[in-house]
Formats: sequence, C-alpha cells, structure tokens
Amino acid sequence: MVTSRHGMELFREPEDWQPAGIRTGWVACSDDVPVAVSLACRESGELLALAVDPEFRGQRLGRELLRQAEAWLFSHGWETISLAVDSGVPADFLLRQGWSAEGPAHEGRLIKKSDKPKLLLEEHWLEDPATGYGRLIRLSRGPADRTHPLCLILDGETYWRDMATGPVFRSIADSMPTGMTLAYIGHVSAADRHRDFTANVEYARFLGERVIPWLQQEVAGLADGGHLVVGLSLSGLMAVHLALRYPQLFGACISQSGSHWWDAEDFESVVERLEPVRGRFWLSVGTKETATDLRHPPTGLHQKISQIDGVKNAVRVLGEAGGVVNFHEFEGGHTGECWRDELKEAVRWCLMPEA
Repeated sequence: MVTSRHGMELFREPEDWQPAGIRTGWVACSDDVPVAVSLACRESGELLALAVDPEFRGQRLGRELLRQAEAWLFSHGWETISLAVDSGVPADFLLRQGWSAEGPAHEGRLIKKSDKPKLLLEEHWLEDPATGYGRLIRLSRGPADRTHPLCLILDGETYWRDMATGPVFRSIADSMPTGMTLAYIGHVSAADRHRDFTANVEYARFLGERVIPWLQQEVAGLADGGHLVVGLSLSGLMAVHLALRYPQLFGACISQSGSHWWDAEDFESVVERLEPVRGRFWLSVGTKETATDLRHPPTGLHQKISQIDGVKNAVRVLGEAGGVVNFHEFEGGHTGECWRDELKEAVRWCLMPEA
C-alpha cells in the first residue's frame, strides 16, 4: 500500500500482483513522502491507477505521472492503451489529456491511441557493485547474423519518450548495411543528472566497464568497438568525456548542445592528458543559446559562460588534439525539436562518413 503524509491511501496492491516488470509504478514525493502515484500493466496495455494527494493537486503531478505511464505502455508496442471507467481516475481529467470513450468496443473503458510511430523496446535493469550504480536500459537489437555497432544513448527517456526519436534511430539503423543496436540509458532524476553527467568518473566506469561488456554478452553480433555515444545538454558533455576515456569502445560521439560551460576552464588539460584524440565528434549548438550567469535547478549548477562559447571552446580543443570534429550551429535554442532535426545527419556523419 502507498499512503500519503496524511494517511490517505493512494494505491493498494492487487491480490493478483504480477511478477516484477509486468506492472510498473511511478511515485512523486515531497520530503521523501509519497504524494502521487501511477501504475500501469504492460501485459494488458492498461493504466491501472492514478492518484494525487489533495494537498498537492494543481501542481501538474498527475499529468506528469500519467505521461510517464502512457509512454511506458506505448514503448512496449501498444498502439492503444485503456483504463476502466470505474477505476477511480477522474474521466474528465483523462479526457483533457487526449483520452476518449469512443466506439462500442470500448464501452466502460477510456482509451488513448498513440500519435507516434509504433515503438517496442526491451527493458533490462543492470547493477554494478563496483560503482554502486544501477540503471534501466531500454534495448532495440541489431541483426544477430552481422557484426554491427552500438549506439549508446544517454538521457534515454528524453530521446525515446520526450523527443520521440525511437523511429528516427531505428530508420537510420535499418538503412545501415551492418544494422545497429540501440541502447537507451535511463536517468533517475534531475539531481542525478547533475551528479552523473558532469564528467563523473564512476558513472563513466559504470558505462564503459559494466554496461558495454554486458551488452556485448547480451546482444549477438555486437562489435568489440567502433560504437557511437549520443547525449544532449549535460549528457552531451558526458558523451564527449566517455568517448575520450574509452576510445577503444567508442569511435564516434554526438554531443547536442553539450554543457561545456561546466568544464570550460579545465577541458583543455583533460584532453591533453588523453592525447592523441581519436574518433569523430559531432558537436552542435543553437544560435539562441547565448545566456550566461545561470543557476540550474535542482542543485544550482552555475553556468558562467554561454552554451555557444562552451561548445566552441570544446570544438577548438578537440580539433587541436587530433580529433575529427564537425561543428554544427543550428538556428534555434535548447530544444528537443532542434536536436531531433539534426539526428539523421549527425549519425550518418559519425558512422557512415562515406555516404
């Protein structure tokens, strides 16, 4: 049972509880106390529960937890998901979020149809006692009968869920003679992003020395090296550092609006210790990413210089150290739409330079 700080029952486990992974829930907390919860079942394609403590209504918690549950169900291949009308979730709320009660086949149920191409991802939870990390990996396998590269995608939920890039990556992989495996690495929270992606050596070890070896054992046909790592904003910064630290694994890197303002003062010394730099680096940034002296919640990371200046400095340093660098300055700002638009060109430049 999940209860709020006032003893309100937000959710009670059903008697026929399924094995772990069949049903998954999301919880929002305030001071480590649950204040909202959602639950879904991937086996039936159903939203099972959605509840918010009355004190915390109006803060978009229900909307966010609903979005999480919907995306999870759609990522398991469902094109239409449903909810029983008598579930206790207010029907008017769901109708405002794009749900409907259309058609005689759905009497007594509300439904929602995906407005995106069908997506099907495997889910694997991977832990590493050496670093203390555990992360959810969503996997789309390449061909088992051909040796093929990996595309390791940091900020996985942002790419497959928020930016809907799953079909984009899949179409690129399918167009490659070798094919390609896609691995979306999940993040836990905004605070964890700040900790993990700011060139965290332990997180890099988790990816390079635990995740990659596990994938090479798990995925038939996966190559030993020549892989691609992709990230955006802070995870774009981490993607560059990961490619520098593990050149035997990663032959290319895509850093979209990478937060190189964070390491602007010592990036050059980091690269000097790792010279000569090998591999291909696609670094991009938007023309509107000019803000300076910002504090980024929730940890207050201080951005002294602009995104553009940070990325341009990284481009210069990597190029001078021997890296093959493509700098793409796109029209726009720090947005998913801009990053999505350049993905096909970026991946092709990294992995198929002759195309």
